Amino acid sequence: MIDYNLMNDEQLALSIQENRDAEQCLDVLINRHSGLCIDMINGYVSRDHNETLRQELIREKDYQIYNTALKFDPTRGSKFSTYLGNEIKWKCLNIYNKNKKRKTVQVEENLINYFSYGSQDESDPDNSELFDHIISQANSHPDKRIGTIFKLRYIDGKKNTVMPWKSISENLHMSIQGCINLHNSALTQFKNKIRKEIQDNE
Repeated sequence: MIDYNLMNDEQLALSIQENRDAEQCLDVLINRHSGLCIDMINGYVSRDHNETLRQELIREKDYQIYNTALKFDPTRGSKFSTYLGNEIKWKCLNIYNKNKKRKTVQVEENLINYFSYGSQDESDPDNSELFDHIISQANSHPDKRIGTIFKLRYIDGKKNTVMPWKSISENLHMSIQGCINLHNSALTQFKNKIRKEIQDNE
């Protein structure tokens, strides 16, 4: 008998995608990551002003975990828990954005969507301008490795998609996690700078 609790998240997600013992694998993921989902929802949805919405999101967490497992791609370089956390986060912010129509949130969402998953819509001039702005900041960053990482991953790419972290790490002679950490740290700096620029111009 298979002990599904001994399988890692990547194995469980793959089994769900291939519809092999999907129900049992999903149960393990739900047990393993429900706390993360609830923490993320509580962090982004106010109990005081959006209690009904908060409860609805919590009720839907199992379905969200299932959908995330179906979409999860370990070759993107992130852990399942990180990807799930981002999915929950941006679901909450999407709802907030629809309610508040805040331009800042729209910019952050576009930024994360592209620079996390390579899903830039080139037909959207706002996205194109944002992309160019971020690449410019990366190129002028004092740590030259940042410019190299962003160029390799998003400009050079590989087979019309983002370059895998493994290839980038080999190019820079660094660990994969080291490259990801540099990338994410720089992306946070760029996002905060853009947010401040927008707020200053409002």
